Amino acid sequence: MTGRAWDGPVPDGPAPPGLVLAGPTAAVLAAAGDVRELLTGTELHRAGALRSAGDREDFLAAHALVRLCAGRLLGRPAQSLTVVQSCGSCDRPHGRPRLLEAPGTGVSLAHTRGWVAAAAAHGPVGVDVETLDGHPLDQRVAEAVCNEEELAAVRAAEDPRRAFLRQWVRKESLVKVGAATLDGAARLDLPVYGQRPARWRGWRLLDWGSDRVVGCVAAREEMRLRLLG
Repeated sequence: MTGRAWDGPVPDGPAPPGLVLAGPTAAVLAAAGDVRELLTGTELHRAGALRSAGDREDFLAAHALVRLCAGRLLGRPAQSLTVVQSCGSCDRPHGRPRLLEAPGTGVSLAHTRGWVAAAAAHGPVGVDVETLDGHPLDQRVAEAVCNEEELAAVRAAEDPRRAFLRQWVRKESLVKVGAATLDGAARLDLPVYGQRPARWRGWRLLDWGSDRVVGCVAAREEMRLRLLG
């Protein structure tokens, strides 16, 4: 598997659905090749400032993967896409990512310990991924971000922490797409994971997971998922 295999033209006809790519950090870095060919100097500087080698690798992998994802959607080389981030309240280069060459295309990225995810769509999109690290559920955190229905479902689940993270990645994906805020997370009237349909006020929620991670992407349009590695 190579990063170049993810690039290339898409078939003629109606616009393809949005795309989500997710996988282990090591697999993504191996497939992407030399990330210095993809990332900007600003991104490389931000990665270099991280103290943990694992954190640096997760950052690099996520920022490479979002280009590969957008390139596949748009049918153009990942190297031709520039990802920039800016914050509305400070001058630091963080915040919602965007493509300089395709400002109408929505992109999002996420990384957790050892795993990364990226999404690209024809409109706004938000993605999140969280690692299942074996730690018990932190009740205080759950109470801070879940409503009563969610808390009841989490507490009744066979694996409460997994159930909580399933709900958390949904909320985080909506925050990233600009449809919600972290301060209002407990007030979101989201459907509990497993209930259908997986939508919220016009946003489609695509959930995925494995024995190691859970993730979700929020978008207006249909999204297709590919797990790597």
